[in-house]
Amino acid sequence: MASFDPFLKSSLKKYKHPDVTKTDVLTALTAFGDLRPKFEDFVFNDGITRQLVQLDGTIPVTYKGNVYNIPICIYLMDTHPYNPPIVFVKPTSTMQIKSGRNVDQNGKIDLPYLREWKYPNSDLLGMIQILVIVFGEEPPVYSRSQATNQPPPLRYPSQGTPYPPAGGYGMPMPSVGGAQNPPYPAGSSYPGQYPAPTSNYNTQYPAYNQAQTSSYPGYPATNLGGYPTSTAAGSYPDNTPYPNPYPPTHATTASTFSGNSTVTEEHIKASLLSAVEDKMKRRLRETFAQAQAEMDVLYKTQADLLKGKQKLEQMMQDLEKEKTDLQSHMQLLRSKEGEVKEAVSRMKNQEQLSIDDAVDTTAPLYRQLLKSFAEEQAIEDAIYYLGEALRKNVIELDVFLKNVRELSRKQFMLRALIQKCREKAGLPPIA
Repeated sequence: MASFDPFLKSSLKKYKHPDVTKTDVLTALTAFGDLRPKFEDFVFNDGITRQLVQLDGTIPVTYKGNVYNIPICIYLMDTHPYNPPIVFVKPTSTMQIKSGRNVDQNGKIDLPYLREWKYPNSDLLGMIQILVIVFGEEPPVYSRSQATNQPPPLRYPSQGTPYPPAGGYGMPMPSVGGAQNPPYPAGSSYPGQYPAPTSNYNTQYPAYNQAQTSSYPGYPATNLGGYPTSTAAGSYPDNTPYPNPYPPTHATTASTFSGNSTVTEEHIKASLLSAVEDKMKRRLRETFAQAQAEMDVLYKTQADLLKGKQKLEQMMQDLEKEKTDLQSHMQLLRSKEGEVKEAVSRMKNQEQLSIDDAVDTTAPLYRQLLKSFAEEQAIEDAIYYLGEALRKNVIELDVFLKNVRELSRKQFMLRALIQKCREKAGLPPIA
């Protein structure tokens, strides 16, 4: 797979997750060596064209004991692996698409695995392995019928046609006389004919098995014996056994062993093995789906637990930070408490102080300024209350004017003194 490294490295430059995509592609190419990476244009339904990496080639599929190579094409989105790829069946000129539950008429594959794609639980290797299982139960392609190479149908003497004239493709027939079965028998409009020779009808892919959905019942066991002897020109050899086109059931098993029947123990064994294989595959799919659902629940629980763990760690960090802050604040409060207690003890030991002595300035200039300002404010209050007394007729007008004149003269002198003191102290003047 090292030969694909340069190509993938150059092709995945425009992808959002090139390293993860490259690892996923190389894992799939290692397991399925017939796939090859390409870089081509892909046209979406809305007409937009993008260059995407695709895996083109075949995957081995086991169908009824034979291995067939089914051609597929996988387009990887530029957001791979977080978005599912687009998968198509890519039939050749000798094949035709068989639409069903997982494949539409255009060959596009639709699987629950793709609809429920979720990285990292989903990857290319797992998707291709599921395709192998699904295609082993219901092949997505079948070989086109070769009408020009079909031998004429055989007829019973008492019947007009060997089967009701329903068109379509026949079931795969077992070989006669020890010859091996071809990988897929070619499609036929006559389900009752002999199996086609290997040299002429050996095709690569299975014919469309319409007999599985046919509503016509099988013929009784008495009609499955050898053909009557015929000496006409072009007839088949005498007493050539006619193979049963339908799988044997419990009701016809006993009768098929009586007489010259072609249903042998090997056929019954193969039928039982096929039935057991189908049942095991069905149970395997159910077990896989159940395990996948349980894994999804566990992954979701794990994600929730991880988120909860992150939240708890963040809360623990916040609590540790708050604890550190509280310890520092407690130390600061203890120190302040000690200072307060010390100041209270000093105050208790000192004598009674007057308010005027308690408040003092640091310089004589500031002391003079403080006293002048306090006296000026007191005069302002005295003038206010003299006006109130005059308004209430408590004092006479001449008394009011005399006192106001004296107080105003004193207030003017105090304001002048305050102004000079502020200039000496370098303080701004009072507005």
